[in-house]
Amino acid sequence: MRQLRRTATAIAAVAAALTVTCLAGCASPAYTYASDTHDHAYFKVPSGWQQVSSRSLADAQAVLLTHSAAGPPGGKLAWSRAYAAAANPPPSALLSGSQSPVVYASVQNITDSLRASLSFDEMRDMLFPVTSEDRQEAAAAGDKLSGFSLAYSNEITTGDGARGINELFEYDIDGQLDAFDQTVLTNAATTKLYLLLVQCYQSCFLAHEAQIKQVVDSFTVRGS
Repeated sequence: MRQLRRTATAIAAVAAALTVTCLAGCASPAYTYASDTHDHAYFKVPSGWQQVSSRSLADAQAVLLTHSAAGPPGGKLAWSRAYAAAANPPPSALLSGSQSPVVYASVQNITDSLRASLSFDEMRDMLFPVTSEDRQEAAAAGDKLSGFSLAYSNEITTGDGARGINELFEYDIDGQLDAFDQTVLTNAATTKLYLLLVQCYQSCFLAHEAQIKQVVDSFTVRGS
């Protein structure tokens, strides 16, 4: 009987230890990692955010990137992904006007003409007019964009030759301020363009600011 008690006690202790280990190590991962291993780019999003369907992503790209250097005018897309904090966002909300955070990322094989002209300012104006000159040109062309403000714009250079910009700006989209955190990079050979955009309306952006910062800070590109 004494031996049985000792055996039962030992089994209980092992079970308790396994339970503690599982609580520490068996929990669901906090993040989902998205990577383009061929082009050496990756980022992470909170695990609760869902990947946008390839159909919705293709629909958004076909409409919203038609005249952007981040779309066909700049070269062929090699890879793209989108994740959203809310389920099934409409394609129209993937690049602007979202009620909840949306992450859009792409890798593009750029054209010779874009390679020759690519500058930090062109990266800043990749999706929306951000520089003063580009905003003036957009206004002269009849674009009715309002509510612009720039929180910051920083240049990025890495030891292996990647370079680009990160910027945070706002525009009035359908009567609400929309915040855009945009990172654009190119590799050392200036053959690829890497884009990460996280956006949603201002109140949403402020509420999820810590998560958005983790997404942006995780964006990693190898500049080969």
